[in-house]
Order: sequence, then C-alpha cells, then structure tokens
Amino acid sequence: MIEEQGRRYRLLIEYDGTDFVGWQLQPNGRSVQGEIELALQRLFQQQVRVHGAGRTDAGVHASGQVAHFDLHSRLDAETVARALNAELPNDVTIREAGEVDNAFHSRFSASSRSYDYTIVQERVSLMRRQQWILYSSLDHGAIREAVASLRGTHDFTTFSKHVPGMPHHFCHVFEAVWEHDRTENHFRIKANRFLQGMVRCLVGGIVHVGRQRITPQEFAAMLEARDRGRAPMLAPAHGLVLTRVAYDAEERALVNGIMTELRMAREMEE
Repeated sequence: MIEEQGRRYRLLIEYDGTDFVGWQLQPNGRSVQGEIELALQRLFQQQVRVHGAGRTDAGVHASGQVAHFDLHSRLDAETVARALNAELPNDVTIREAGEVDNAFHSRFSASSRSYDYTIVQERVSLMRRQQWILYSSLDHGAIREAVASLRGTHDFTTFSKHVPGMPHHFCHVFEAVWEHDRTENHFRIKANRFLQGMVRCLVGGIVHVGRQRITPQEFAAMLEARDRGRAPMLAPAHGLVLTRVAYDAEERALVNGIMTELRMAREMEE
C-alpha cells in the first residue's frame, strides 16, 4: 500500500459572491472559504483549512482568487480540482489547480491584487449581478484626473473601514485606470494590498467626481487628509470583481523597499 503524503495545493477560483457573506468564514451565513472546506471534508474525511489571497467582502465576486491548502492525498492537483467541482455548489468553480512547495502562501507570498469595478448607465438584465446600474451622466475627463492621483504609495485611511489593530494604512498602487465606452465603465486598480472596503469607497468618490459634486483636486485632498469622516458613499458590492493575484518577485521587492522606508520614517518621527 502506498502511504499518503502531505501535499500543498494551489487553486485558482471563480465565484459569484451574491449569496455569500464574503470569502472568510463567518458564524452566520455562507462563505466561499467555508464551502470549499466543507467540500474537502466530504471528499477526503479530513479537516482542511483553506487560505485565500484576498478576503473579499459580502457580495463581491472573483474571477482570479487564489487559495492554498495542505492535504494528505496521493491525488494529483487536476484530479483534486475535478473532485471539488463535482462537490461544490454552482456559484463556486475551481478554474485551475497545481501543487506548490510548502514555502508558498496564497496571501503572504502575493505581490499584488487586481480588482475591476463595472458601472453601466442603462438597464441590463444579463449581467446585473456583476454591475452597478447608475442612471447618471459622468464627466470621464474629471474621473481620469482623479484616478491618476491614486497611483503610487498613499495612506488610504480616508477610503477604508475602521479595523482595530491595523498597523498602518499604506498601500502601493501599481495601476489605476478608468475605461469607458458607450455602455460600460470600468475602474481597474492593482495594488500590493487592499484595506477593507477600500475599492468600493474609492468608486464612491470617483462617482462623486464624475457627477461633478466634487473636483478631482478635492478627491486628492480627501486621500491626503487620512480622515474617514470625509469619505464619500460606499459603492454597491456587486459591481466589484477580484480579477487577479500576482506572485512577482520584482513587485514584492519594490513594495518591501517602500514599506521599509516608510517604517523608518515613522520611527524617526516618534
């Protein structure tokens, strides 16, 4: 008899977040993490903890979530993925699976995450659960100017929910763009990390700029103020999709250098 060996599996996951309380296990309601762990328990009769790269909020979707788990099994990753898809509910799908070494961690090894927020300005039916239907005209030039101010390293206290014990609120934004055509608008952002509610709060501010309720300069001033009391509305969760998690050594080295400099600067101020 061949002895089962402990292996670490990496998953690429797609899910419709509509009926979930979020990625992370919660005492009340369905979570994506919980559904995958239950499926693994039913399949392998093992208590398995699944670690995700990003803790998406209730109602937020994913096409590129990454997770890993350790399992005592002789099965290859492709077989495990097929078994999981046969067991999981229809709103969660394993798109890819592979084996990784024990040094890999889906969250802590990640160098960046990318999100896409979609706004449409006319009635739709087919994709209504992944788009914010907003019956307002938008000033796209002003929005692009506001979005440009997000690139680089900033303290995003203004555009995040309060989380006790958070050591700092700095994020490095690699990319932030606003794209639009006749029917759809997309806010795409890539950063080393995201604070709770951050993208939805940014979209709320961007929409205020687009409606000409605030100027791009006032939006930038909100960011620099580091004051949650100045945050605009929170955009609906259902327009947001986690599209990609990257594991890039150059990105990670860049961010580590930036964060080290910031930490040293804070220590000197103290």
